[in-house]
Amino acid sequence: MKRLAVLQKPPRKDQASSDQGSMVVEAALVLPMFMFFIIFLIYIVQMTLISTALQSTVSDTVKTVAAHMYPVSLAVQGNSVGGGAGESGSPSTSHWEIPKLSLADWVSNYNDSLPSPVNEWIVQAVASGEEPLQQLKNQTVEAVLDPVVKPMLKPFMPDRLLDYDRIHVSNVHIPNLKSGESPYFGIEVNYALPIRVPFLNKRIVLQAKAQERLWIGDTGEGGADSGNGDGSETSGGIELLEKPNPAVASKQAKVKVKVEPGTSAQLSVYYKSGQSTAKYLGWETADENGYIEWEWNVGFNTTPGTWLFVVETADGQRMEVPFTVVARSG
Repeated sequence: MKRLAVLQKPPRKDQASSDQGSMVVEAALVLPMFMFFIIFLIYIVQMTLISTALQSTVSDTVKTVAAHMYPVSLAVQGNSVGGGAGESGSPSTSHWEIPKLSLADWVSNYNDSLPSPVNEWIVQAVASGEEPLQQLKNQTVEAVLDPVVKPMLKPFMPDRLLDYDRIHVSNVHIPNLKSGESPYFGIEVNYALPIRVPFLNKRIVLQAKAQERLWIGDTGEGGADSGNGDGSETSGGIELLEKPNPAVASKQAKVKVKVEPGTSAQLSVYYKSGQSTAKYLGWETADENGYIEWEWNVGFNTTPGTWLFVVETADGQRMEVPFTVVARSG
């Protein structure tokens, strides 16, 4: 009985203390890793929200400017053909028709209903006859982009997610309203996240870009300056040899052009959702015969309709060609 009682004695205090100390050490090792993982997940979610808000801000800004640019184009075209087409009663020879109401009266009546800075651009165009977007382009060349373009982004920026001071405009695409060439307005911005990469102390910079065609009607930039008997199209020094006819969703599409041998050119494709980010688009160099081919995959969720692809060379020549996308059968 005495031996049994000895075997049933409770553990000593020093052994219990040893077990508790082991649990504390394990918790001290595991808890920081667990907390780091949770913080990492929170950071990823926050970065995704900021990226989405940034892209939405840039897209809304570009769409607003593009949608309200038609009155500005009327003012610019009106001044380019004499400034008084609406007042003299003679028909306008410009591409866009000037309304029967004089430009000055039109601006005074409807200027307040247009968003800023479009309303200011109309006043400048009517008063001086100078294209306001060209002034913007000159300002962006002479000065930093931020003070010129950033105020346009502020009305569309969600204050709870984005910090205005962290947004920096890196590029802007300016159309030419007088000639009607390249009627696209685009903005590209960068956003520096407030948290740096752990252990490396490097900044994480998000980028967002949006480009929209101005709502100013047909400007004749369709890309078919002349046609050849074989069905090809030419624009400047670019000859289109092959295009999707039609492009099918979730299948490959191909564009082939001919330029000067050794010339670099890029292909950009624009769908309803904006510029395509598909692989194998972008810059390519022509072979010794001047041929360049691009072949990319049309997304499965691409909206059927008539969209646009743009071929642009390094020396500034440009061809814009519409093409049709259809849904995949079966």
